[in-house]
Amino acid sequence: MRRFDDAALARLRAIAAARPAIEIDAPQFRRAAVLIPLVRGGDGDWSLVFTQRSDKLAAHAGQIAFPGGAVESGETLEAAVVREAEEEVGIPPRTVELIGRLDDVITNSGFLVAPFAAVVHDRVEYVLQQSEVVEVFEVPIEALLEERNPEVRYVPFRTRHYPAYFYHYGRYEIWGLTGRMLKAFLDLVWLAL
Repeated sequence: MRRFDDAALARLRAIAAARPAIEIDAPQFRRAAVLIPLVRGGDGDWSLVFTQRSDKLAAHAGQIAFPGGAVESGETLEAAVVREAEEEVGIPPRTVELIGRLDDVITNSGFLVAPFAAVVHDRVEYVLQQSEVVEVFEVPIEALLEERNPEVRYVPFRTRHYPAYFYHYGRYEIWGLTGRMLKAFLDLVWLAL
């Protein structure tokens, strides 16, 4: 497998810029936006930032997620995703370069989510919004592209079973809405490699 390096990042930027996102018109759902943050590690390799959500939250409690949340009245999706990343994990807006919007996704909990891929240009000391986030961690892109990832399982929801993508990294299991968005993002990464 090829490494995700600066040349692959440049190709990913071009692919994301040329590919319009599918926008779902569903006003009955609450709007949200999430950031898929790419960060460069000390070794020069690229990773993605994930959060572990608090067990006390009403929706998606305890799950692994990308930084993000609900869009406020009058706020653009882009402004919301940058604001939420700062509020949840302390990523300063000045360090965030949005490189592409992925297709909208609808959650089982009634949100219409717009995912945005972004490069975080400066290393930051994460500051957690402890009412929502209990942990922040980074996963190397190469680990997410390993042959064992993703594992596809059928999970029950109401009266049916649906396919879900499960990504494994150490003690972490990334799935659900985050697994769906991660799969869509990594499909673009694969094209860039």
